[in-house]
Amino acid sequence: MGNFKITLARIEMISPNERGEDMGLTFRFERDQTIFTLPILLDSREFDDTEMVKVARSKLHDAFQQLFSQCEDWQLSDDERRELARLNVRSETPVQ
Repeated sequence: MGNFKITLARIEMISPNERGEDMGLTFRFERDQTIFTLPILLDSREFDDTEMVKVARSKLHDAFQQLFSQCEDWQLSDDERRELARLNVRSETPVQ
């Protein structure tokens, strides 16, 4: 499994939300058959144009760090994966 290719796909002004965020920067993630986008919202009055992408990348990092911590205990060891594969009860009966 290779690394994700991460690109800044879009920068756009949006209608301000309740937090005053009126700028959307959308990141695109690609790897093998997996492709998804993730918008990061910012308040354009807080940062100038040259800082906007840096701040969005930092917020993106924070979001993935939070996701990692929320699902860290989902990680299986190699032994646990082998045991689950061994317990697989799906029938190998051919379809007629």
